[in-house]
Amino acid sequence: MEATQGRRRRSASEARQRILEAAQQELMRVGPESLRLTDLARRLQVSHPAILHHFGSREGLVAAVVRHALSKLYEQLISTLQCGKRVSERLELVEMVSAVCGKDGLARLLAWLLLSGHERRVHTRARVPLKQLADTAHLLRRRFEHPATYADTLFEVQLLAIVLLGEAVFGEAVWRASGAAEGPSAAREFRRRLTQLLPT
Repeated sequence: MEATQGRRRRSASEARQRILEAAQQELMRVGPESLRLTDLARRLQVSHPAILHHFGSREGLVAAVVRHALSKLYEQLISTLQCGKRVSERLELVEMVSAVCGKDGLARLLAWLLLSGHERRVHTRARVPLKQLADTAHLLRRRFEHPATYADTLFEVQLLAIVLLGEAVFGEAVWRASGAAEGPSAAREFRRRLTQLLPT
C-alpha cells in the first residue's frame, strides 16, 4: 500500500484505483506492448512490488483496466435500457455503445488481449455479460409488446457487439480503403445505416 511522507496513507482500494487509472492513461499513451510496470511505478512514486501486489503481473493489470472500462459500459447500458425508452430509439443506444468502445482505446485493448493469447482471461474476467444485456433488452421489449423473440434480441445484441467493436478497431482503415469520407461523419452515417438494417 502506498504511503507518502506528509500525506495520509491510502487504503488498499484507493491505491489500487490510483494505479488502475494511471495504467489506463499509460496504455493509451504507449500501447499495451510498451507498458512497463517499472515506469508506471516511478510515475506514481510507488514500488514495483506494490503494483504486483494488486494486479499480479503486467497482463493482470491490463486485464483489470479492461474489466474496469467494460464494467462502466455495462452499467451505462443497463441504466439506458431500464430507463423505459422504447427499443425503437436504438440509434441513441448504438451511438453510446460506439462511443464507449472507442473511448480510451477500449476496443483496441480487447483486440490486443485476444490476439496475444489472452482470450481466456478476457472471456472469463473482463467481459460485458451479453446474456444479461439481452435479458434486460428483451424484458423491455415485452413491456412494450414488441413482437421479437428472445433469439431475435440475443442476435441483435451479438451483432451490435461484433460490429461496434470492429468499427472502433478498423473503422478508419475501412473508410479509407473504400474511398468513403473519413472522420466522425462517416462513422455516424455507418451507424445510422446499421440501425436501419436491424428489425423494427
